Amino acid sequence: MKINEFRDKIKRCRREDLEKIASELYKMLPKGKKESDADPLIEDIISGVNLSVSREKRKAVVVDFESLKSQINEFLENVDANLYCTPNRVVPKSKRSKWRFEVKNFVKMINDIPADGENGAESARLLRELYNRLAYGCGYYIFPSEDPFQAVGIRQPDFYDMLVKRTFASGFSDENIKNMLIDATSVCIDRNSLYIEMEEIFANALVTNDLKYKAIDFIKEYVDKFEAEIKKKSSYSSYQLSSNIEELCETMLIISILLCEPDDAVKYYWKHVHDSNKEVILYKILDTIRVFGDEKLWISVYENGIKMKIKPRNSLEVKYQEMKDKIG
Repeated sequence: MKINEFRDKIKRCRREDLEKIASELYKMLPKGKKESDADPLIEDIISGVNLSVSREKRKAVVVDFESLKSQINEFLENVDANLYCTPNRVVPKSKRSKWRFEVKNFVKMINDIPADGENGAESARLLRELYNRLAYGCGYYIFPSEDPFQAVGIRQPDFYDMLVKRTFASGFSDENIKNMLIDATSVCIDRNSLYIEMEEIFANALVTNDLKYKAIDFIKEYVDKFEAEIKKKSSYSSYQLSSNIEELCETMLIISILLCEPDDAVKYYWKHVHDSNKEVILYKILDTIRVFGDEKLWISVYENGIKMKIKPRNSLEVKYQEMKDKIG
């Protein structure tokens, strides 16, 4: 039936019938839809949020920033003390189960604060703290949820994009660039996202060539730092650091392609990303070039791989031949 017909029917229902209809409809929703869409909507309605009011009008609401800051800091302290995933007397059980609504409300209130205003930089810091806890929760159990970003109804790249825009609204300081670089490449990631999504957001946010070159310098600093740490870390820590290095090199390659200067980045990738199977490295480089580069660069890197006596997988051989035939 159409929505108007549905509304006409429920208008004639008794309260107990409405409750039964709502319960049955709720049961039919997949778990992911309940957490990401239905639950927040229900909470908004119960709390009295006027859903017909546009986001622009809601932004007119003045946020008590000091109160918000205090609430978020208390929340972060409780999260760091594992009080949202273990029995305790500080955070009641009923509140632990509603942690995602706290975060959702925090994010909404932060977004109501002008990014370029008096509290813009500090609001970006608070948003980053929330982002990092959610990201950490993708790898470690600190919330009663296996996927914190899905629980709050925001994909990790979308949350990161929001963070980047708010952070850079206060300027492209070295600290801001480094923070956004690390938050794109060296955090835990949810099951529905890819690092390359956030790396692309970061690269595109660097609006001048000078900023892109600066980011490349920072990438090299972190790679050197992580490689030094690998020499004195456990095998698990070394694995994680190696993964961070790979994502940093991936980001450098994306930025360098945007600068139309990819050659040094490709060499840097080969030098600092390690895998017992070199064909895997070749595949990763070519896949990035497929997304951000052009056919000429793709063919050149492929042919250099052949010169290195690497045997590409069949899909790469087919793609190479297609590109050669197309170019002529």
